[in-house]
Amino acid sequence: MDSATRVGMVDSRQGFVDALCRCLSEATDLVVVGTAPSLDLAAECGLFGACDVLMLGLDESTPMARLLDLSAAHPLLGIVLIADADDEPLLLDAIASGARGWLTRQDGLEELLAAVRDVGRGESYYPTEPLRALLVSRLDDQGRAATLATHPLTRRESDVLSCLAAGMSRRQVGEALDLSDNTVRTYVRRILRKLHVRSAPAAIALSADLEKSHG
Repeated sequence: MDSATRVGMVDSRQGFVDALCRCLSEATDLVVVGTAPSLDLAAECGLFGACDVLMLGLDESTPMARLLDLSAAHPLLGIVLIADADDEPLLLDAIASGARGWLTRQDGLEELLAAVRDVGRGESYYPTEPLRALLVSRLDDQGRAATLATHPLTRRESDVLSCLAAGMSRRQVGEALDLSDNTVRTYVRRILRKLHVRSAPAAIALSADLEKSHG
């Protein structure tokens, strides 16, 4: 179990937590290390330092400022928010506050496991289409699409970004382009730095927006 991703849960709905625990217990690469009904109680029992991925039920008791503080205090903790339903403005605020994953309570077991595994590997898990639409809109407002013209990507960087835009994980990108995991990570960091964005989904949206404007 040493290589298993350690998962913690914070949610006030005990029935929902019990259901999540049952789902995760069937996966041999995941282990639930603790649960709590609130962030305060999770902090008291040291849950944040004990897990790799924290699944956090999003409600009125979880303001984004609290999420930002949690991300700053535990930068290696992968936070996956679980909302009642997709709320696009809230989704973007969540990403800006440090959340690396987003699910709704209506998502199935496949989405749940994919989110935990992706975030456990240091990747992100967001609903693609709502996020892309939001990012394109925000980037248009800020006038940042021109950064691609002033900081052009190399051919290899463009290849990596194209693979990510096709929905590939970083591991799959490495397999497709015959690159090591570390090399893929290096390329992704370069892409984010050149495009002045903080996540791969933001880079994908910015690239797609420029292509559309030049099409």
